[in-house]
Amino acid sequence: MKTTKKKVRRSDHKIITKEASVLKYLRESRKLSIRKAAKVIGISDTKLNHTENGRCDLNPTLILKVLNGLGYSYEEFIALVNKSVPLPENTYADCVEILKRLDKEKLKTINAILESF
Repeated sequence: MKTTKKKVRRSDHKIITKEASVLKYLRESRKLSIRKAAKVIGISDTKLNHTENGRCDLNPTLILKVLNGLGYSYEEFIALVNKSVPLPENTYADCVEILKRLDKEKLKTINAILESF
């Protein structure tokens, strides 16, 4: 039996850079899903997902396209990357990720807690 070697692709490896994290934060700050943001920006949702999750190399053209689509300036982006403006924690996104991992019984408990607010 002949085995073939899998082609190594950049998308096989995650390298989440500060720039990618900032782009994700900027999208989430607009409260846009990846699909909605990709439609606004004019790229595929897969491309945006790969961009934010370190599965593709970032180039200036792509960064500018994302920033323009989301309504941010390059200066704002650079300030966040260089930490002259602190990158706020995204509590909402963190909570959503935790909720996705919970089973139905735990979700019912969390729902009851949230309903009390």
